[in-house]
Amino acid sequence: MAAPEERRKRKRIALRWPIRLFGEQLNPLVESTTENLTSNGFYCVSKEPFAIGERLECVISIPAGSFGYAASPISLQCRVRVTRVEKERDGFGLGCSIEDYDLLTSSKASAAAASFKPLT
Repeated sequence: MAAPEERRKRKRIALRWPIRLFGEQLNPLVESTTENLTSNGFYCVSKEPFAIGERLECVISIPAGSFGYAASPISLQCRVRVTRVEKERDGFGLGCSIEDYDLLTSSKASAAAASFKPLT
């Protein structure tokens, strides 16, 4: 039997980075960890269910020392769309496509963590 054809267009990297998800109905947020990332999306497990097609805001924390960057942690503030939802033992597996992002420096990341401002 032939192996199933890979549908992804981008290579996945198994990275477990902290992520905060902000939905329109969530108050205030859901915290999780990415399971893997690509250049245009990620997969994580959420305790809250989301709907396919739902738009979320999120902040992905990139630990200091990643990719040779030794300074303080940096973050990506992203606008994403949920593309896949799977029921898992510990919650709901979410596949999300990144539609837009902004790189947050340490000062911006601290401010975003304290009072999240959605992308406009």
